Order: sequence, then structure tokens, then C-alpha cells
Amino acid sequence: MPDDIVEQVAKARLEQHDWNYGFVMDGYPASQAQAEFFLESYDVDGVILLEVPDTLIIERLSNFRVCKACGLDYNLIAHRPKEDEICEVCGGTLIQRSTDTPDVIRDRIRDYHNKSEPVIDIFRRKELVVAIDGTKPPAEVSALICAELAL
Repeated sequence: MPDDIVEQVAKARLEQHDWNYGFVMDGYPASQAQAEFFLESYDVDGVILLEVPDTLIIERLSNFRVCKACGLDYNLIAHRPKEDEICEVCGGTLIQRSTDTPDVIRDRIRDYHNKSEPVIDIFRRKELVVAIDGTKPPAEVSALICAELAL
């Protein structure tokens, strides 16, 4: 999506001013131009960078399955069905999406690093980046974020 369209969407949403206590952006800004626009237009308190080794991301995502019938998702590491490859809700077959194979995930990770690192560097120069160990359990990650941002 072109940067100018993404900027228009972000601006239109944030102009609704229903975020008195703050907001979290996930996956935005995704380019240097978007980051510069965002910094010029809004006060940024912090940028949360969840650090997870690529190998762990590949392991987690390649264990993702979705029910072909009802769309319920499973992670074979953390949310394994009682019966292999069978959805517990509707009995449908669990499949691996084409985007969740190790080779595709590696390509996605490479693309992420190439596009995101320059954006993260912009925020690092402003001393806004808070790096968090994303390998910890969710509750601990949340507590670390709160502590780092003094929430």
C-alpha cells in the first residue's frame, strides 16, 4: 500500500480522538516515510520491540494450523487438539496454510528485517525504543512492557 494512502488512513483514524488514554499501533509505521510522518504528527511515548530469535518464530509459525471447515486456529505447541489434525469444535480437518511453511516464513522474516530495521533505527535515534524479550510467557512479556513504559 502506498505511504500516502496509509498516512491518510492513520490520520483519519487518529483524528477521531477516542484514544484519550493512548493507543497501540501494530505493524505501523512500516516504512521510513510513514515513521517520519508519524513522528511529525503525533507524540510518541515509546516503541515496543519484541525480540524473538528467527528460529523460534519459524518453529512457532510452522506449527500453526487452521480448521478447513470453521476457521478455528490452533498452535500445535501451545494449543494442540485432542485428536491429531482434527478440530475440537466441528470435527473438520486442520491444515497448514501455505504462508506457514518454514521456507515461506524465512522469506517473510527476511522481508520484515529489511523493511523494519530502518524504521526501528529512526525511533532508536529518538530514544523511543523499548526492547522486550518476546520469548518469555505472555504475562511476563506484558509485565516487562508495563515496567519499561512505567505504566
